[in-house]
Amino acid sequence: MTEQSNRLAIWNAVEQTDPDYTKSFNRGGGFKGTSTNATYLAKKATNQFGPIGIGWGYNVIDETYQPGQDKDIIHVVRIKLWYEWNGKRGEIEHFGQTQFVGKNKNGYYTDEEAPKKSLTDAVSKCLSLLGFAADIHLGMYDDNRYVNDLKRNFGDEFDERPANNDNQRDDRQQQPSDKAIEDLIISLEGKIRDCKTIADVTDLMNSKDMKDGMKDLTKAEIDDLRAFATQRLKDLGWSKPAKGEQAEAANG
Repeated sequence: MTEQSNRLAIWNAVEQTDPDYTKSFNRGGGFKGTSTNATYLAKKATNQFGPIGIGWGYNVIDETYQPGQDKDIIHVVRIKLWYEWNGKRGEIEHFGQTQFVGKNKNGYYTDEEAPKKSLTDAVSKCLSLLGFAADIHLGMYDDNRYVNDLKRNFGDEFDERPANNDNQRDDRQQQPSDKAIEDLIISLEGKIRDCKTIADVTDLMNSKDMKDGMKDLTKAEIDDLRAFATQRLKDLGWSKPAKGEQAEAANG
């Protein structure tokens, strides 16, 4: 192993994130992102360094409640995460924060779990600097193709485990290969692209061939395909009716 690759040994081992342990979220201001299950990250850290408290762990350095706008209060915690690697001890400091007192449509609220959430946030941020869930933080999860490939890759890892029964093993063996899925998506997109009229696109998407083809796709892949069809409709001059027009058509 070269010196350069050795420097990235931890990063390369933990950068990919199993999509089954992620969740999309929306925040104020239109911000969207993907969060990672904290227990899943702890399991990955344990797999990499050993049991918490022996191979890795963290200490709370400071904890405060910071005033915000109006009556808002933010809980802030600063931690030092440590880990053992090749006989050496590494340390990382980072912050975590959570709204403790805030306001929503029902008025002001207090989140009694704010300290726990802030600690989880701080631990996740420390681990991210080591490469944990790096694919999310680098924006790779914005690419649905990448996420779908991950689902298959982590699914393949599952397939290598002993099957609980013969029926489960047979079902997995019958799943299409990655190459077959990729070829299928390219073929379906090609059919959509070949449509010359709005009616052609509509008929194709409602056809038995299209529905049969989508049976082997994940929800994300189907959503991508439908978005591709919507774009083709727009290219052909279609526009989505306004809400008022939709209501008028429904009442008419």
